[in-house]
Amino acid sequence: MENPYHRTSIKPHYLDRSLAQTMCFDIFNILSASRELASEFEMSESGDGDIRTSSNFKLHHLLAESRLSQLLLQLAVFVRTFDDVLSIGEHSEPYAKHSAATQGENYIGTLDGGDLRLREACNKIIHAEDFRPVYDHSVREDNDGVEQRAWYLTDEIELTGTSYGKHWEATLNTSNFLEIVLDRIAFSPAG
Repeated sequence: MENPYHRTSIKPHYLDRSLAQTMCFDIFNILSASRELASEFEMSESGDGDIRTSSNFKLHHLLAESRLSQLLLQLAVFVRTFDDVLSIGEHSEPYAKHSAATQGENYIGTLDGGDLRLREACNKIIHAEDFRPVYDHSVREDNDGVEQRAWYLTDEIELTGTSYGKHWEATLNTSNFLEIVLDRIAFSPAG
């Protein structure tokens, strides 16, 4: 066998699309589980016990934000690399058309009040100084009429940072972002 280093073909990064799909699946499930736990809380009778004291609820609130951050960062790096690798080489023209059709503008979020596109969203996730998932709450009254709340993750993540000394603010609609990511990485040169 010859030394593999001396192969003449270019060796881009290995891109495991199934791993990226799994990351999308995991992110979607974190958000869905959060809403489901809050829904369980809202629909239960106050005498049924408090879902907020359950091990599942506690574990979710302990890990959801950090895991969401880790997965979105990994996914953003993957998508940027996927974009870079496929933008050059023999399939660059059909990929450019596919890329233009899977930008996600008017769909995945905003940047300083304007539209956020996929590549830009990945950059903002990667370079965010503040990664802040947005929460909402479900409400129910206990037997004494006292209002109780259970907090859950919404689909939005607020990202802020600086670029070349200029402050920026972005809001990511996570489920729509995942949809566009899945569309983008489904690229096939055959069409």
